[in-house]
Amino acid sequence: MRLGGGSGVSIGSLSEHFQMTLTGFRKHVRILEEAGLVTTEKVGRVRHCKPGPKRLEDVTKWVATYRSLLEQRLDHLEDFLERTKGTP
Repeated sequence: MRLGGGSGVSIGSLSEHFQMTLTGFRKHVRILEEAGLVTTEKVGRVRHCKPGPKRLEDVTKWVATYRSLLEQRLDHLEDFLERTKGTP
């Protein structure tokens, strides 16, 4: 994990490992920051990233719960459509 260090890693250094512009990478980092998965801190002219307070496991649990709810709703919709098939 590239963000494992306590002091953080510069966004520029992280972006070197991906085939995207620095501007595009910053947008991705901003979204991760808003989700609480990373934090950034500006040190001089350089912005550093480190792991945020939320962990990916927390997000994965939330997605699994939400997915289960949506699957139940889709199952109910499917049942309804089957029952009303061909009904004017």
